[in-house]
Amino acid sequence: MHDMFFWKRMCASFLAVTLVLPVSVSAASGIRGSPKILNLYLGWEIKESDVPLLARWDMLVLDVDQQQRYPHLIRQLRERNPKIIILAYISSSEIAQARFLESTDFPMGRLAKDVQDAWYLRAPNGNRTEFWPGSSLLNVTNLSSGTGERWNEYLPRFIRDQVMSTGLWDGIFLDNTFVGISYFARSQVDLDRNGRAETDVDANTKWQAGTRSLIHAIRALNPNALLIGNGGTVYADQLNGILSENFPSWNWNENLREYRDALTKNRGPKLGSINVNTKNEARPQDFKRMRFGLASTLMDDGYYSFDQGDWNHHVMWWYDEYEANLGMPQGAAKKIIEQPTTAEGSVWLRRFTKGIAVVNGTNVARRINLPGVFERLRGKQDPQTNDGSLIRTLNLDAQDGAILFNRSDVSDIKNTSFQNGSFVRIFNGQGQVVQNGFFAQREDAPSGALVFIGNVDSEEREDQIYMNGDTVTVKPGKGGKVINFKPFGKSKQTFTLSVGNVNRDPQKEIIVARNGGGPSEVRVFNMKGKLLVSWVAYNPAFLGGVRTAVGDVDGDGLREIVTAPGPGGGPHIKIWKTDGKNWGGSFFAFDPGEVGGVSIAIGDVDGDGKAEIIAGSGQGSIPRVRIFDFRGTLKQEFRIGNVPLAQGITVGTTDIQGDGKDEIFITGQSAF
Repeated sequence: MHDMFFWKRMCASFLAVTLVLPVSVSAASGIRGSPKILNLYLGWEIKESDVPLLARWDMLVLDVDQQQRYPHLIRQLRERNPKIIILAYISSSEIAQARFLESTDFPMGRLAKDVQDAWYLRAPNGNRTEFWPGSSLLNVTNLSSGTGERWNEYLPRFIRDQVMSTGLWDGIFLDNTFVGISYFARSQVDLDRNGRAETDVDANTKWQAGTRSLIHAIRALNPNALLIGNGGTVYADQLNGILSENFPSWNWNENLREYRDALTKNRGPKLGSINVNTKNEARPQDFKRMRFGLASTLMDDGYYSFDQGDWNHHVMWWYDEYEANLGMPQGAAKKIIEQPTTAEGSVWLRRFTKGIAVVNGTNVARRINLPGVFERLRGKQDPQTNDGSLIRTLNLDAQDGAILFNRSDVSDIKNTSFQNGSFVRIFNGQGQVVQNGFFAQREDAPSGALVFIGNVDSEEREDQIYMNGDTVTVKPGKGGKVINFKPFGKSKQTFTLSVGNVNRDPQKEIIVARNGGGPSEVRVFNMKGKLLVSWVAYNPAFLGGVRTAVGDVDGDGLREIVTAPGPGGGPHIKIWKTDGKNWGGSFFAFDPGEVGGVSIAIGDVDGDGKAEIIAGSGQGSIPRVRIFDFRGTLKQEFRIGNVPLAQGITVGTTDIQGDGKDEIFITGQSAF
């Protein structure tokens, strides 16, 4: 990566910008766990339509001149993703000649105007040196002369006065932090301008000392700035991160060791990164290469970049793996297949709270026995690999990697009620199966009971609530007295159970209603079984019962209770205030002539911060799911079968993937 890259992109085609693979616009999982992803988006143009796409990345590097071109778009990026890290690209030891053509309204135009002739790195014959065509090297050493200050003194002040002072940036991406200069200058160098060349060893030693002085001065003048250097792991202790560009550059084992070693030395927050690319060819479908780099990065806690290469760090390629939330790492990576020499590579595995990452650095395919049953990622881009299958062994090609999830089970269903022992299938908001189905069976609750697991009392431990027959049982996670009560007295009817906060106290409340065989009465209790409020949701003459769900459907910070009729009733959805007063919203979820009842749930399935109302078709209907906003506007619908089901389906929501968006889980599908 070089300063000249930016200017070559001004004249190049913008086809690479449009090479965005067809996937949903979702945030990277790194915002909440692993993997964490980086985009080196260094072209000169950012469009309004790019903002929601670029906001998906966890860390973004933009050319420093974008503070003049697009300050409003940088602010929009932060509005869309408050956790994003945005760094300004500046070269530490190089300047493109095209920068001198810029207006001084731009920061690099001002910098070019200030560059002194004495700051250029020269050969013994007095000629300027260059590594990248059309870009001159600058003398970063403490021997650089000039009027008033050296180059490594000027640049830190420039960063303070012209860049960080704008408030737009979290820090600086410092390109070309070379470990030495003898290779990159492509000739002998005369650091002190005395007409004699330094030896390679002497030149490299002085170059390192000068670069250390530069980084130290940037830190001193910009103490809150995050700093990443491109290359030069010897500076890891001074920086928040080192980018390993063009990984693996010469030996995978050694490059991986350097990446991990640099992270141990980096200052916090640690931002060490790996860039893998397609050698300046437009090959976004090189999924194997992308996985290999991503899995390598996951062997430690760095950020991952995958793009076209150092001539085109300006793409928005997006992959299913970027949304695969592995959670938090569980210890260090371990070699599981050791090779006799470093040149032959090795196989590594690392555990995370939600799965594992495996990388094969060898040059032959490997059959790997996994530590249990794991689930492949389910995706659209590479369905032969990401097919969602359950596996105990992994056949991994040479120089390939894999992300595998822990097998989903009942412990993943949180903050919603489900019937213990039911078979659960998991869908996203577009109706796509995102994980394999499983039986939701907890051994600590009666089979067939309605179960809720979640924090109900603001304590750290999860609490358990279940309703078995006519009795609700509340088990505090912190221990103590178990509460039992009968919401409708002694009864042989079946009921529905919802849990949510209906007032402004810290504790959640329990909402119970008859699931058929009686009036549509909703009753709300506190955790001790005290009745707080009750009301009849539909015509008192209707004896089909009522289903309930609780959540904030309009985004005002207050929760609402949504009701739907039980069997025998039409699909009439009503929204209530939590004290039973009519909130004002109602609509029909399906054709009014369908009288098999409706199941309902509330959850934010599209990640927009507002909960949606999810309706499941009732008895005798073809199994369908419809998703509405609080106004009753249909946002999405999908079928999950073509045969009518006698008992209908039951819907619920939970963030089973931990990505900030609720998935829809469905039970009652015995017919297909």
